[in-house]
Amino acid sequence: MAATSAAPLSAEYLAEDDSGKLITVMWVSTVLPVIFVCLRVYARLVIRKTFGWDDGIAIAALVCLIGYAGVVTAAARLGLGRHIEVVLATNPQHLIDIALLAQISQTLAIMACTLGKTAFAVTLLRIVVQRRLIYVLWFIIVSMNLINVLCAIFVFVQCDDPRHLWNQAIPSKCWPTYVFTNFSLFVGAYSGAQDFVLALLPWFVIMKLQMKTREKLAVALAMSLGIFAGVTAVVKTTFLVNLSKKTDFTLALPPLLMWAAAEDGLALVAGSIPTLRPLYKAVFPGTSAGDSYKNVDSYQLRQPRNNGPIFGVVKGASHISAHQRGAEADDESDKSILDKSYSGVSLTNIKKTTDVNVSYAGSQ
Repeated sequence: MAATSAAPLSAEYLAEDDSGKLITVMWVSTVLPVIFVCLRVYARLVIRKTFGWDDGIAIAALVCLIGYAGVVTAAARLGLGRHIEVVLATNPQHLIDIALLAQISQTLAIMACTLGKTAFAVTLLRIVVQRRLIYVLWFIIVSMNLINVLCAIFVFVQCDDPRHLWNQAIPSKCWPTYVFTNFSLFVGAYSGAQDFVLALLPWFVIMKLQMKTREKLAVALAMSLGIFAGVTAVVKTTFLVNLSKKTDFTLALPPLLMWAAAEDGLALVAGSIPTLRPLYKAVFPGTSAGDSYKNVDSYQLRQPRNNGPIFGVVKGASHISAHQRGAEADDESDKSILDKSYSGVSLTNIKKTTDVNVSYAGSQ
């Protein structure tokens, strides 16, 4: 039988290279969150002195995102973003290294995603007083972390010998390919759905605050920017579907990595913007926003039935119940000073006492 030779690859095919674009998108998607998270930490730690769990989680998410960008950059330097034939022709070992770095980057991207969204959910817990919304937020936090952590673990436990994942020469028994692919699709869809839910929840909270309508809309819109992260999650999931159908993974993988970085970065930026109002007031002290935003950018403490705070104690702050906070939230209306009962809290009517001094002038 006569041997058949493969058709020569065109110069245009060999010249295709997305590595430069990949590196640029990765670091743009990382530098912006770095700026916003640093401003967030300054506003919370220096100006408001209300640094909380959500801020710490946001920092952890940022660390994962920076690590993700660094690992992907290293893979791009080895040939990620070019055709697999080019990588093999350059150095076959580079293909193994790229596959290993891709596995590591996937785990970092998953953790940056779930921590960024968890940080925003914990921020909402600071201002939510309705019990049903608190339950919804805790369900989102627990379920989102559970499935994302499982996904991060599954990245490396698909094969009895994990080295087979980046070096096909090492024999190992592995799961069917569709198992992890389908689970990843579920995680991506669920993550995007949570972005939309977290973007809508602030409207149920902000609209009940004692604020001007214009200010309510501004704050609610600022806290709903996570909807853009949800859109990127949907797009990322479509690339995940297409990736499973391609064998030239070194060129097919970059779009998925870029959309994942965009989702993670947008989640951190959107979660940080609402916390920057104290910084805005410090820079522009003449603004007319007033103090009616304090429910949003200050540390809200709740007094549950067991009399223990949900979050850590803020120095100088006192514990108040949800009902008491409800009364204080209405301190700009007549309701809190005229009614004897407000939200189940007994209030004392304001009594006006007028002292009249009468003096008589005697005749001279």
